[in-house]
Amino acid sequence: MGTGNETMKTVTILLTRYSDLFGRFISGISRHGYSHASISIDEKEEIFYSFNKKGFVIEKPKKRKSKARRFGSVCIRMQVPESTYALIKEEINQFLEKKEQYTYSSLGVVLCLLHIPHKFKDQYFCSQFVAEILARAGAIELKKKESLYLPGQLIDGMECLFGAKQLVYNII
Repeated sequence: MGTGNETMKTVTILLTRYSDLFGRFISGISRHGYSHASISIDEKEEIFYSFNKKGFVIEKPKKRKSKARRFGSVCIRMQVPESTYALIKEEINQFLEKKEQYTYSSLGVVLCLLHIPHKFKDQYFCSQFVAEILARAGAIELKKKESLYLPGQLIDGMECLFGAKQLVYNII
C-alpha cells in the first residue's frame, strides 16, 4: 500500500455498451446496462486492456469506433499512489508478455450470472479481469469475489482505497 508522500496517478475503468446479441443480453441483466469493461493506466486514456472473445486484448476506443458499440459509456477514474500504480502496470505487463495463453471465459460469465465464484487458469471475462487486477494491486476493496462482477456492477461494487472515484459519462 502507498504512503501519504507518494505522487498519485490515475487509473481508468471504461464501461461501454455493445449492441450485438451478447452485449444486449449482458446490458439487459446488468444493473447499469453496460456490457464491457476495460482498464487504462494511460494518462490520455487512449490505450485500454481487457478480455473479449479473442482473449486478452489491447483496445483503443477513441481511435477505433466499433460498429457494435452503442452510445453510452462511463469512465471510472481513481487516484492511486505511484507504488500501487506500479503494481497495476506490472500485472498488465505480465498479461502482455503471455498474451497468447489467455482465453475468454464464456463459462465464467455463465457462472457469474449464477452467482457461483470460480477461477479458471488463464481464462477471464472483461469485468473479472479488471476487478482482479485492481484488487491484487491493493487499489480497491471488493464486496464480493472478482468472478462475480458484471461490467456495470463495478460502479457500486468496489471501494477505492485511496479516495473517491470520479464518474465521467459518455467519454467515447
